[in-house]
Amino acid sequence: MPIIMISSQPHSGCEALAESLVNKTGWPLTSRKELVEKAREHGIKVGRLELSMIKSPEMHEKLAREKELYLAFITAATCEQAPAGNLVYEGRVGHLLLPGVGHRLRVAVEVPRETRVKNAMQALNLPQDKAMAYLDQIDEDIAKWARYVHQQDLNELGQYDIVINLHNMSMENTSEILHSMAALPGFQPTAASLKAMADHHLTARAKLRLADDERTRKAELRVKADSGIITVTYMPQQADVAGDILKVLRDLEHCREVRCTMAETNILWIQEAFNPESENFEQINRLAQRWGAAVELLRLVPQEAAEHEAAQALPAAAVSQKPAAEIYTGGVEDDDALPTADDAGLSRTLEELVARGRSGGSYTVYGSQNELLETVKGNDKSALVIIGDIFLSKGHEARQRQTRELALAVRERLKTPVITADELQARFLFGKRQVVKFVAFAALVACIYTLVFSTQGPILDFMGGDMHQKYKWLTSVVVFLFVPLIAYTYGTVTGLILKMIGID
Repeated sequence: MPIIMISSQPHSGCEALAESLVNKTGWPLTSRKELVEKAREHGIKVGRLELSMIKSPEMHEKLAREKELYLAFITAATCEQAPAGNLVYEGRVGHLLLPGVGHRLRVAVEVPRETRVKNAMQALNLPQDKAMAYLDQIDEDIAKWARYVHQQDLNELGQYDIVINLHNMSMENTSEILHSMAALPGFQPTAASLKAMADHHLTARAKLRLADDERTRKAELRVKADSGIITVTYMPQQADVAGDILKVLRDLEHCREVRCTMAETNILWIQEAFNPESENFEQINRLAQRWGAAVELLRLVPQEAAEHEAAQALPAAAVSQKPAAEIYTGGVEDDDALPTADDAGLSRTLEELVARGRSGGSYTVYGSQNELLETVKGNDKSALVIIGDIFLSKGHEARQRQTRELALAVRERLKTPVITADELQARFLFGKRQVVKFVAFAALVACIYTLVFSTQGPILDFMGGDMHQKYKWLTSVVVFLFVPLIAYTYGTVTGLILKMIGID
């Protein structure tokens, strides 16, 4: 069964709706209020984070770390209560948790304003005008929180599975509707959604453990889990913490392997299938080496192929309960090892990046463009996003159109430069085409300069002599056309030279 996530405004009375659902289903109930209290007990300064995000939302380093720690704790707590669904969550923006998990029923509840004002007056002992002003302010603060913490505008209806208006509907009827929807096949746990949830849970627990340990607490780390493999990326100035990362995460439950990678920046590469022998791989690796960057792989699996593949990958995500240290075999593996799923070259490509010291981890998104955008919305640390071969089942024209649309959507969501793999060579690398272009433009520049310096007499006459007096208008036209021409050709040559020597 799904996780029912009820998102409503403060003083809406939706706690009664959540309790009604719990009475009908027998599922556990959790709320934002409960989880925030647990986060405070854990040592997370939620009040300071909320105040900072609302009053001064510049995402400085310390605030960004506190935000990541808060989200990790809330994610881990939610996953622990509902490892396979069967949970009712009541809060403000709970529907934005667990991106990419399919067995969520995301509910928005719109409550009449007069009901909220009445509830606020009773709860806070306020007169009507002050209660109204209070609700206006808190609604604005919540909108800021969603925008800066989750990168989401709460007015976008596409983020919800259902929006219920309580102006003409009772809580009891709403509860019946949600109870019936929860039984629909589209909201049931699948292999793909369970794997996504297991990856979220392991990622969150790894972040919390690294943040709680004195050895790794102050390090700027990027953590990602996929099928039991945790990839931790750190900056060059923190190279001495790599050994501590392995020690801290060594016995983390459900962790099969920990990979540490040093990077100055990050490149996100999105494809449907990967090949470490491909030209795209070599070009991206060259760019990563030049930038000192890690390459993070994101594989988009179309909806029609998602369930079959995720069913094969799921056992790897939910591995033995034994800690990694206890199942170490010294390199001798059992003959009856678990079969590995066909991941379209993702594992081989990741292994090659690990060997070259450029791995930034990998993860898989099952579904359509919407699921991909929901997953990458928090990935704002990438210096560049490269979109390679996707929508492979479509025709050539449809692929090009959908790739362009995805590039625009990712650029808008991440505020990060986004290019396609076809543009990579022309934009950042120096190859055969650039050699031909360099030779042609260099020859053109040489010819122009040769002509100019070998015919200075006629040129000076044309610019200020007798000929100029006769054809003043022609001089202006020639200068107007010549200056942009020489600027473009000379700029192209110097730009290619800089690209050839590795200066962007």
